[in-house]
Order: sequence, then C-alpha cells, then structure tokens
Amino acid sequence: MNIMLKDLAKIRMLFVTVMCLSHVCAEPDGNRVFTYEQALAKCDELDLKPPVPDADGRLQTLNKRGAVTAAPDYATLEFLKYAKGKSVLEIGGAYGSVMLTALHQSKDTKYTLSDLDERHLFIASKRLAKEMQENKLDMDSAKQVQFIQADITKDQDISNIGTYEAIFVGRVLHYLTPEQLEVTVKHLFLLLKPAGRIFVVAITPYVKRYESFIPEYERRVGAGEKNPGFVQSLQPYLNRDVTTESQCKNITDDPFFFLDDKVLRSVFEKNGFRVIESTMKPLSYVSTSWALDGRENVILIAEKP
Repeated sequence: MNIMLKDLAKIRMLFVTVMCLSHVCAEPDGNRVFTYEQALAKCDELDLKPPVPDADGRLQTLNKRGAVTAAPDYATLEFLKYAKGKSVLEIGGAYGSVMLTALHQSKDTKYTLSDLDERHLFIASKRLAKEMQENKLDMDSAKQVQFIQADITKDQDISNIGTYEAIFVGRVLHYLTPEQLEVTVKHLFLLLKPAGRIFVVAITPYVKRYESFIPEYERRVGAGEKNPGFVQSLQPYLNRDVTTESQCKNITDDPFFFLDDKVLRSVFEKNGFRVIESTMKPLSYVSTSWALDGRENVILIAEKP
C-alpha cells in the first residue's frame, strides 16, 4: 500500500508539472503567456517553420491575416527609434521581425510580442534562438522578451498584459469591424503608460490588389459615410491578375476595413489620444500586387496625455 501511495504521489506531481507546461501560463483572464524557453519548446514540438517568402519578400501569416513585409515601413522605423531602451508591446507581431531589430538596437529594451496566433510566436522564438546561436545577439537577449497570445478586441485578454511606454500595431486594425476598432482603441489607451506613444500602420483602399473598390470608397467618402472603407468581403474586389493562386487561398473570408488618415485620427482622438501624425504613406518595398499611387499605407502616431 505504501508503495502504491508513493507511486500515486509521483504520478500526481508529474501530472501537475505536465499541465503547468502544457497550458504555459494560460491565464483565467483569457490570454496565454510564454517565456522564451516555453515558446521555443512549443516550436520544436509542433515542428513549425516560417513560410517561403513571396516574390516581393512578404511572409504570409498562418491564419490568413496578411503578411510580414520584407522592409520596414515609416511607422515601424519611427517606433524602433522611439522604443529603444523602453518597455514595449507589439500587437500582431507575427514572426518577430520588428522584435529582433529592437533587440539588436538595445540590451535595455523590454519587448512583449503579442499575436492572435500562438504559432507565430513560437516561430519568432526560434528565429531569436538562431540569432543567438549565430552570435548575432547576446544570449541574454532571451531575457528581454516575453510572448503573449491574445485577442486585442477582448476585455479578458488585455486585463493582465501590463502597461507599456510604446506600442506598435502593424497591419492589424484593418482586420477589425468598426465596432471592434472602437473597442480596440479603448484597450490600447489602457495598455499605454501616460506620455507613452503608439505607432500604427494599416492598409488603405489605394492598393493594386483591390483597386476596383476605390470608386465605391470615394463615393462613400463623398456621401459623408462614417466608415467608408468597411466591406463584408474582399472577394468582389480582388484583382486576380496580380494575385497568385496561393495568395488567393490565404485571403480572409472575414469582413475587412480599409482605413484612411481621417478615420484613424477620429477614432484615436475620440478615445483620448493626442494624434501627432496621421497620413498616407507609400509601400516600403516593390510589389506588383500592392503598389498603386503612393497611398497604400496609412500610419498614425499618437501619444497618451
């Protein structure tokens, strides 16, 4: 009987340990927090690898939420300059390209990488491991980061993320409905420390892939509609002449919100931010699928008073 009790105790302890590792700090509030070591172990366990780049260098996401660009855009560069040595949060960070650049910049930056799809975070940890193994980053760089799987639109997912001196939101907001955008900006205000800054980049209607939507968008603007870039589906506007078959398969079936400088400025000011800059910007890379007239991106930089 004593042997059986001892065995049961060992089994119970093993079960507790496995559960702790398997849920990896899963919080009752909703999000999942991973250390570098935990994310790396999950990447190996799932045998995850980043996708093969498109012809323009973009890396498609695993959850049909766009792609990671090969070259940093204006908002990214401004964020990196401001974020050096600060506590920062990146939302929709995918495979960690911006994170790695920030770690190269400073050993004092504390970086939280967040994404809706935890697989992206696991791959980001593997990329970090490779940088350290190749002596491109100090081994202590892993101590500068944490990974959080969270849905920025949900109250329970942002309740224990913390607050930050700088936030970067890259190509995320156009996947929200107008109602979700409103909630998200409220959440961003809560996550930012006073005097902290937020940096946003999103897609405008002025892109080659969806240029057939432009007349409808401009008609809505002329009619004074509040959210002229919101569509229930991208499919009616897709230019298949400039979109490969594999890219077509990776396009979301969900609603989409082409954004512009006026809409972004309005929703951020309404929710307490002081907008420093809100403007259209060109792509930072060459693309026959996206480049149109230099207004492909909208960027916003704002401060919490």
